[in-house]
Amino acid sequence: MKKYIENNLHFIWNGDNEEIESIEDLKVTKQELINLIENKSAVQKIGIVAEFICHLYLRSNNFKQHFLFRNLEEKGMKKGFDGLYLQNDLYFVYESKSSLESTMDSTHNGNISEAYNDLKKKIEGTNAVNDPWRNAYNHSVHRSVNFNENISKTLKKLSQDYVQKKFSKIDNYNIIPSSTIYLGARFATIDKDDLKVRIESLTKDYKFQKIDVLCINKNSIQQFINYLNE
Repeated sequence: MKKYIENNLHFIWNGDNEEIESIEDLKVTKQELINLIENKSAVQKIGIVAEFICHLYLRSNNFKQHFLFRNLEEKGMKKGFDGLYLQNDLYFVYESKSSLESTMDSTHNGNISEAYNDLKKKIEGTNAVNDPWRNAYNHSVHRSVNFNENISKTLKKLSQDYVQKKFSKIDNYNIIPSSTIYLGARFATIDKDDLKVRIESLTKDYKFQKIDVLCINKNSIQQFINYLNE
């Protein structure tokens, strides 16, 4: 796992076209992540680490990353969608939700429901404040991201429509809602059969073109932070 993180960390943060010229590049990337995490609230910290682990998993399953984990605009997490991926010529929008160890009643169904509703609100323009498509477009055309002309043109048109309040329907999109639960001393592996039944029951009335649901149990974020500080 550590080796896999080492092989992907720099590219998740900077984009797949950002070459590693020396070991110093990886050290800088680790420090940038440390700088991002430190001084954040507990909720923000678990959110950052949970999202990173999910990106690791998606990349290992042949989802091609078309965004940077780092924010282009400020020293915080990016606004808009948590990610945009391409797999088999289909693009997916991704949203991550996570729960603190102290949240005793947290469930994957609860987090997935929250992630789906956030995606729906962003896509359909409910309480529209920030244009999520403009942010996705800005990431898609960055030189460090593998350029895909069709994706960039689509994102630009969606952004233009969004500004003009011509909103889309989530029914037409491929989506990835994810849930990460931190359990600490209560850690237990997921009962996959039970989870599948619960998730299928939850999503049977959801609207989407295609959906991939990602659920992860973790002990804590400390091992990842220890790794960054090595």
